[in-house]
Amino acid sequence: MVDAKGIAIITGAASGMGEAAARLMGEAGWPLLLCDLNAERLDAAAKRISAEQLAGDLSDPAWSDKLVEALAGRQIGALVHCAGLSPTMADPARILEVNLAATMRLVEAIVPYMAEGSCAVLFASSAAHMQGTSLDEQINRVTTPEAVASLIEFSPDPGSAYSVSKRGVKLLVERASPAFGTRGARIASISPGIIDTPMGRAEMEQQPIMKVLVEKSPLAREARPEEVAAVAVFLCSPTASFITGTDILVDGGSIAAMVGAAR
Repeated sequence: MVDAKGIAIITGAASGMGEAAARLMGEAGWPLLLCDLNAERLDAAAKRISAEQLAGDLSDPAWSDKLVEALAGRQIGALVHCAGLSPTMADPARILEVNLAATMRLVEAIVPYMAEGSCAVLFASSAAHMQGTSLDEQINRVTTPEAVASLIEFSPDPGSAYSVSKRGVKLLVERASPAFGTRGARIASISPGIIDTPMGRAEMEQQPIMKVLVEKSPLAREARPEEVAAVAVFLCSPTASFITGTDILVDGGSIAAMVGAAR
């Protein structure tokens, strides 16, 4: 049930996790503004579910201004931010820029437009939990998008850059929650495990360890995109009205299994 006034923005909406989130948010009754880098696939996705669309590179510093312009004075009732890069898709600097710096710009841009009762849901990752707290002090010092590049020191390869960037998203949610609260709005993150999407399958092919993680998890399977998207829909609903500043693990128990094995 949709309660908050305003439009729902879905990033990375042209395929995979973002497309599933867009579909379920639409089924829940949200008016949608879909965003993605791939204009052709975005157009097809928007037509399938009768949504507005905004194509463009989220990591472009000017993109947030284009998003605000597309709002045309409307408030934001929900944001589900799925866009991002996995370890095999780019080098460390680009992963940090897209996954963390661009997310910081997006969050800063939307705060003034969040409706009372609204929620922003950012996608972190179970990799953020695997990263642990060892770099939290350094990551929390990065308070502007321009400063994200300094984290390259702790990101010698794409895998570590991904973990650092997603840990940064998780910590960003904690830091940003008071600003959202002043508007009567909420912000949370979801940390999925391995999802059966084109991105997830590509990672599985190139990183055999991911198959081991799946096999050793309590449910011993990958997540379906709809299972993760359903959590985002819940977080954006009135039922989740007291959830903010926190992260929800949706990983089939893989982190719990790792913790248990380490004891």
